Amino acid sequence: MSVKAIIRDYWNGRAETFDKSPGHVSSPDEWRRVLSGVFPKKMKILDVGTGTGFIAMRLAELGHDVTGIDISENMIEIAKEKARRANLPIRFLIGDAENLPFEDGEFNGVICRHVLWTLPNPEKALMEFFRVTKPGGKVVIIEGNWKQPTGLKKAIRYFATLIYEKRKPTSLPPWINEKLPLRRGKVPDSIVDILRRLGIKEIIIEDLSWLREIQRKEFPLFYRLVWSNYEYYLIQAIKEGEK
Repeated sequence: MSVKAIIRDYWNGRAETFDKSPGHVSSPDEWRRVLSGVFPKKMKILDVGTGTGFIAMRLAELGHDVTGIDISENMIEIAKEKARRANLPIRFLIGDAENLPFEDGEFNGVICRHVLWTLPNPEKALMEFFRVTKPGGKVVIIEGNWKQPTGLKKAIRYFATLIYEKRKPTSLPPWINEKLPLRRGKVPDSIVDILRRLGIKEIIIEDLSWLREIQRKEFPLFYRLVWSNYEYYLIQAIKEGEK
């Protein structure tokens, strides 16, 4: 089985309980504030690795024309249902971040949250993001330096997952980590290095650690005990050319 097939199957298996995991759907008001600062004008935006549609829905609430794409068909089905219930006109599609099914310059902006670390070829994905972005548009990347709990904290997290998410903790096979260049990459440096290789000159980095702390306070007790306030960043990369 290919790396991408394993990753797709993993996220398909996570889809049903994904929104119960800490941080995935927390603080919608704060996220709207962050996103309105990144995309101040109404525009056509692609959310890559949309999952169950949290970021796509926040963008649609702000009035943007939003398309969400994800390799997991189960995630997409949940996202569609959530958007339908919220009466938000979002187009959700199944697709590969490294081979986007869109025309050159189809979007004013592309955003991805917690996606690049899951990809076997993040540089190819970023090339695709810029390909489908209009000149003068921006690619927005939200990632962090993930910390896995150990010892007692690992045991507490296992217990918390059983209680709050109604599932046993699962993870990708250990050998997959060697196939994912950004799985242990240092954010934002590792991403900025790729952007520089792609010739991107205008890069803006925003520290979002404050948002993680707000989210942490919203969680049940056991999650607050083990959920690390790790480094968390929003990176804006501007595609050269006139808008």
